[in-house]
Amino acid sequence: MQLPVGELPALLAEVAEFVLGLRLEDVPPHVRQRLRWLLVDHAAVCAAGRRAPAAALAADYATVAHGGDDATAFLDGRRLAAPGAAWANGVLANVLDFDDGHRLAKGHPGAIVVPAAVAVGQSVDAGFDELATAIVVGYEVALRAAVRQHDRMPLYHASGSWGAVGAAAAAGRLLGLSRTQLGHALGLAEYHAPIALMSRAVTDPAMTKDATGWGALIGVSAALLAGRGYTSLTPTFLDGPSLELGERWDLLDVYVKPYPCCRWTQPAIDAALRLRRGLIERSATTIERVVIETFAAAATLSRRHPTTTEELQYSLTWPVAIALAEGRFGVDEVLSIPVDGQAASLEHAIVVEVDGDLTAAFPARRFSEVVLELDDGATLRSGRIEAGGEPGSPDWQRIVDAKSVWLPPSSGGARRSLGELDGDGLLSLLGGNIAVVLD
Repeated sequence: MQLPVGELPALLAEVAEFVLGLRLEDVPPHVRQRLRWLLVDHAAVCAAGRRAPAAALAADYATVAHGGDDATAFLDGRRLAAPGAAWANGVLANVLDFDDGHRLAKGHPGAIVVPAAVAVGQSVDAGFDELATAIVVGYEVALRAAVRQHDRMPLYHASGSWGAVGAAAAAGRLLGLSRTQLGHALGLAEYHAPIALMSRAVTDPAMTKDATGWGALIGVSAALLAGRGYTSLTPTFLDGPSLELGERWDLLDVYVKPYPCCRWTQPAIDAALRLRRGLIERSATTIERVVIETFAAAATLSRRHPTTTEELQYSLTWPVAIALAEGRFGVDEVLSIPVDGQAASLEHAIVVEVDGDLTAAFPARRFSEVVLELDDGATLRSGRIEAGGEPGSPDWQRIVDAKSVWLPPSSGGARRSLGELDGDGLLSLLGGNIAVVLD
């Protein structure tokens, strides 16, 4: 059904009131503080991802297809049209699979919402408080749209399929759309969003990944089109009861990642690192067999020998092998394809077993256990491990703080116009100077 010209449907009116009427002072202090750390995390993973091949490819494509002077690519400071900057920065944010996520959304809100908001914010030279408010709006709308999409269409869809709606909300706020125009922007974003079946990218990884760049680009484009009178159907995520926007804050349920790879692998990495510390205390022992006990979704991750960073990011076995061999798994490791060495020697020693209890707990909880069988007959078990950085866990802020090593040096972002900032300046702003507004 096409949106009416007059009075908006009740739930759309509720969403429009939140998106267009929210003030930063309406956001509780603890939510603003959580947003600050999410922006630090976002800036850090973008800076860390600059070496990944897909990041440059995305920016080069944007230069050809979306050239302009409205906004900046985080990669290297080149200027682009707002949709192009949203695209390039959306790809960069997820290029290492190091960005934030949400368990029930089963995807990555920040990598879509933040690039869209920053691109449009630059194009209209928004103030920092308005940028922060738009990002809050984008997270909240995106996560509601995600959960309802999963309920409506159980097949696992990539983040761009629902993140585009949050990006449109953030962009519409910054563009000053009317309530009716915002409704059309949300409808356009939902209708044109990439309906990408994520399970294909899990089992056969490529640069396609979570469609974050497309989600950001479509969200910005939808808002720009709606502002010019382009109409849409009523968004289907608005079917149902109240979304409770402003009553609960879903961004508090966003997790952060300690490792640059699929979240489903990360409990096993932590388990492997715990066991490795025990191995160091032993002498003259060799690992004969490694068993990863995990949930069914994680077992679908690639197990082939990786030839690209994407294949390594979406592998279950290789990050565990590297963690056992080297005692770490980070940006350098995910960008270096293993050829030989101890990690490669463990390749054929790893087996994966699906556990029914762990599968039943998914997606609300993601646990794995690693078992090492040694040549001296001993068996070491890690116990069931949940990855670090879950919402509410005591290590959440520590993980973000550790990733801030990737941030560029401060370039006085809080003292300059948003529209004038280069790539480093924008990441510096997101990674610290925006705290002036959010504290």
